[in-house]
Amino acid sequence: YQRRVRGDSMADHERVLKEGPEALEKATEILLRGGVVAIPTDTIYGICCLAENTDAVSNIYKIKGRDFSKPLAICVEKLADFSKCVQVGKFSSLLSELLPGGITVVLPRCTPDLNPHLNPTCSTLGVRIPDYQFVLDLCRSAGKPIALTSANKSNTGNSVKVEDFQDLWEDLDLTVDGGHLGKPQASTVFSISATDNSFTIIREGRDFEKVQLALKRHLQ
Repeated sequence: YQRRVRGDSMADHERVLKEGPEALEKATEILLRGGVVAIPTDTIYGICCLAENTDAVSNIYKIKGRDFSKPLAICVEKLADFSKCVQVGKFSSLLSELLPGGITVVLPRCTPDLNPHLNPTCSTLGVRIPDYQFVLDLCRSAGKPIALTSANKSNTGNSVKVEDFQDLWEDLDLTVDGGHLGKPQASTVFSISATDNSFTIIREGRDFEKVQLALKRHLQ
């Protein structure tokens, strides 16, 4: 750990670890006991917790100052894990082509396998498989779906380095420092309907052109 030192660039945060095996072990331990962790991803920095832990999910909303009516996405390690959270149906070949990657896929959620207090007013759920090894390793070591959202105060800019969300540090149990992530671009979010094979682009972001081409090829 980097302990708090007045005047240090990491001031006011006692728990910052460089991305690596030690950070993975500590992040896993914290998630399993109900904590909230900031992590690098293939898009921007995010904050996460176990999707099944209602108190931890609530803490994410409080930390961000996020409207409780706005849903959180979840993150899993592999496509086979989608079925624990959402109804994949006939879209597995499409998802296999796009994942892992900088996208969030919105599908009908599964019940009662998923925490009913996660996005309780939503019949759908956004799911990610980031193209970032640390996140995949964390999903595997935690062994459960992870709720994930951007590491920032609501309605502020996205974070590409840990200093960008310094105002959140004191409220987090751990921040994993993966360095500078590059251009601040969130995931492309889209929903797909099994009823009529339609799709809706909810947000343009990373891998947008790849998503457009794949959706048109598979669904039109």
